[in-house]
Amino acid sequence: MKNKFNTKQIKYFNPLNDYFIRYLFTDKGSSETILLDFINSIMINANMKTFRSVEILTPFNLKKNKNLKETIVDVKCITQNGSVVIIEIQLQGNSRFPERILYYWAANYSKLLKHGERYDELTPVISINLLNFNLDKTKNIHSCYMLYEMNNKKLLTDHLQIHIIELKKFRKNVLSKDLNYWLKIFTSKNLEASMSEIVKEKPIMEEVQKKYNNFVKSRLMMMEYEKKEAYLYGNQIMLDEERKLGKEEGIKEGIKENQILTARNMKKENIDISVISKVTGLSIEEVEKL
Repeated sequence: MKNKFNTKQIKYFNPLNDYFIRYLFTDKGSSETILLDFINSIMINANMKTFRSVEILTPFNLKKNKNLKETIVDVKCITQNGSVVIIEIQLQGNSRFPERILYYWAANYSKLLKHGERYDELTPVISINLLNFNLDKTKNIHSCYMLYEMNNKKLLTDHLQIHIIELKKFRKNVLSKDLNYWLKIFTSKNLEASMSEIVKEKPIMEEVQKKYNNFVKSRLMMMEYEKKEAYLYGNQIMLDEERKLGKEEGIKEGIKENQILTARNMKKENIDISVISKVTGLSIEEVEKL
């Protein structure tokens, strides 16, 4: 009983916590159908072929998944036709995030061949990225990127496939039904209520519900969950402070530039340097150097 967590203590549960995501999608033996359904919901929304089965390549292990570095993908699996699917959850980022996505895709693609193997043994690598921030100003919730020739739109190869889902832009019922259900889960402020509602229409959510209940009742897993949440909270505070300082520095720089511009214009009019100093706030030495 001492390993059980008091679920009454949970006021808000973050469904995007990567420790929970790893347990949900990579717990070998119980996550395969859940993972397959999520991947296929992405494929259906992009009008692409779905998969029949997946094999998890990064199985969840309570001990091994503790204190994992941030430089690995959250989920990795292989489909029945050999396509590799990597899934990453990213809660914070910036406009340079596409380079990171491409780097992880390339790292996984380059590992498909061993020394001496032929290029025709390569298979597609599908990168799925759930972002809890806006990557751009478009209204696109789900974007799919592939390699096309710019003029005739001919597909060079289907081996590169990058899906980006911007959760902050999510609006209900604008995507395919299955993906809409999943994003409703990932953006929910009341996960238990959302699952109870969705399970009536999507039976696989019963399995998701069971996984969630097992997770929140486990003291060990909830301890790791809370460590991750504390880290994310601290990181967000640091980012906010950096942005605040950046704005303050920008304001200071703008004021200084305006002072210098004003002083230069006054010097052109042969106004006394001491007057320029008083008006602009620059020292006499600074004005003389202009």
